[in-house]
Amino acid sequence: MPPPAAECTDGACARKSEMFTAMRDALHAVDGARAASSPPCPLDIDSLGTSSWGLFHTLAAYYPDAPSATHKIQARRFFDALGDLYPCSTCRADLRADIDRNPPRVESREALSRWVCERHNEVNAKLGKPRVSCAIDALDKRWRKGPGYCDGDGMPQRDDGGA
Repeated sequence: MPPPAAECTDGACARKSEMFTAMRDALHAVDGARAASSPPCPLDIDSLGTSSWGLFHTLAAYYPDAPSATHKIQARRFFDALGDLYPCSTCRADLRADIDRNPPRVESREALSRWVCERHNEVNAKLGKPRVSCAIDALDKRWRKGPGYCDGDGMPQRDDGGA
């Protein structure tokens, strides 16, 4: 994977410390040996959901505080397209109905972050999972800034976002 662009200073462009890179490389070596004997499996519903929520929350966390008209249109189109294209048909139908009832709030980073969180909490409730705080400080800590150990000073953070 190429290094992040030098001009990118967002947390999403950063890398973990060398320790985590070394651990990842070691795991990939094991996975590489495993992959030689069997092809990787497609994402199942749980992996797809976890990955999707990570993308949605991170997209919202880095959405502009004062988005342009173009950003607003693009964000709306992104979520509208998911309501038509999401690979899980049950999830897609739920998302489409939810978007129709509660259109994406694209007027600001905070509004979109809360909107994504509220949708995530609705899904968590359906799955019997706990709800998470939609306070912007909590969302920023999880999806934009991260706790202190995310900069390589301690244990790696969970990557499932409570999904």
